Order: sequence, then C-alpha cells, then structure tokens
Amino acid sequence: MRSFLVLTCAVLAIVCLSSTFEQSQQPVKPSESVWFALQEDFGGRRLYVDPIGTVAAGKIFPAPSGCGEEEDPGFKKFQTTYLRPLQSYSVTFGGAPAGVVVLKLPDPTFGGILVQYDGPAHVHGPVMALATNAKLSESEATFRRAPSPEERKLALQFANDSFVKSGLPATLLQKTKVDNLTHTLLPPAKLPALIGSFSVEVESETGLTHALFFVAIVRNGKLIPELEWVYISGSVASQQRMSLIDHADLLGDGQDEIVVMHNYYEGYGFEVYRRTKDGSGWEQIFDGPGPAC
Repeated sequence: MRSFLVLTCAVLAIVCLSSTFEQSQQPVKPSESVWFALQEDFGGRRLYVDPIGTVAAGKIFPAPSGCGEEEDPGFKKFQTTYLRPLQSYSVTFGGAPAGVVVLKLPDPTFGGILVQYDGPAHVHGPVMALATNAKLSESEATFRRAPSPEERKLALQFANDSFVKSGLPATLLQKTKVDNLTHTLLPPAKLPALIGSFSVEVESETGLTHALFFVAIVRNGKLIPELEWVYISGSVASQQRMSLIDHADLLGDGQDEIVVMHNYYEGYGFEVYRRTKDGSGWEQIFDGPGPAC
C-alpha cells in the first residue's frame, strides 16, 4: 500500500512538473509593447532604431528621455527592459511582417542604437520602417511600394496646388521636389492611399525650404486628401518637415495608425495619426519628442 502511494505521488509530481514546464514554454503576450523607428544613418552605411514610445491599455506613451541632467526617471528601466544588446525585435513594413532587427553593442562613435537587420524591406534614405515586440500577424502581405508614374504625376500636381493655395508664388513650383511618395493600403480601408512628403527649396544658399505632407486616396483619377499639412517657412530657423515612418496597428484593434517623423530646425519628434470616427480624415493622437539631446 505504501509503495502504491509513493508511486501515485511520483506520477502526480511528474504531471505537475510537466504541466508547469509546458506553461513556461508558452509565449507570453506582453502587456506593454514598444515601438521603434528603423532608419538609415546620414552616411547611408548603417541602420539604427529610435525609440518612439510604448503602448499599453490602448494608449501610447512617449519613450523616456536619457538626456544628461534632464534624464527621465524611467529611462534606466526602459533601457534595461528594451535596449539590451542582442535583443531582437520584429520589423513591420507597410503594416506587414518584414524580418527582424537585433540590437548591436554600443558604438562610441555613434550616438544612436545600431542594429543588424535581416529582412526584405529596403530601408534607405527617406524610406523607413517600424520595429516592435508586439505580436504581428504572419498572414498579412504588404501593399507598400513605390508609386506608379501616373500616381507620381497626380501627387506632384496636388502638391503644387497645395503650395499655391498656401500663398506660394507659382513661379517657385518648378522647384517642387518629391522627398518621398508611397503607395500603400491603410486597413481597414479598401482603396489604396498615397502618402507623400514634398518640398520647395527657395534659397539654395541658406536652405530655406517650404514643406508639404499629405495622405490621400486615389479615386477616379484624382487625389482625395484625407490629411494635409503645409508649412511655409518664415526663416531657415523656423522651417519644418514631416515624413512617413510607416503605418501599423499599434493599438491592436484592426485599424492601422500612421507614424510620422516631424523634423524641426534643431531636433525632431514623432507623431501618430488615427482615422477620425467618421472615417473621412485623420487626427493626431500622439506627439512625442525624439531622443536627440
């Protein structure tokens, strides 16, 4: 009888240990996700990530700053949790999985967080992507691509019209430049969208530049704007630009948000836009500082 009880206890112990081991092997869904901008350095040789912020309970929070005496109290915890060398993150491009980045060891000659990227997205110049620890759907395919010649023509005409409406002399339109133009699909929308950054350099010597950023759908051969931002610079020190990083379902509710980099004369920040409730446009739901000190 005693040997039977010992055997029974041993079996129960093995079952319990096995159950505990299996539970420990199950992927744990983080209660908080972190998001980075994946981009190329100015030299065009290396890729790095910038922390944008974290998402928890349906809200977006800016990444804490680690700038000298003004260091955010939460920065060290953020650094320990999310910025450890050899830590890996999923890359999303056009709202779809696009490989993985691995954080490299700190480089004393570079102030950012260098990464090793393994994936199909061609991140270069103004073309950026997102990296995150959030769970991505493996079934999604990206619709993000370069625009067709006809789309580019429509976008350029739209940009010129926008600049003129904002008070720019028509004589300057010959200097209109396409900084970046992207064709993509913004779920749950069914029609493709164009997301563009355009600029007009007024003075080549000083670099005085006016800028436009827009999101528009293509319908019946015309661009229908859903978001339009035009900035006419009063001086070199006041100029601004906005550029697409990427779009993704940050809040996990089946709707993509648009993530944008907003550049100023000194420094930059990140903004997130979400569709309005009536679905006709986009509204800003997040405005966070960049990591530059």
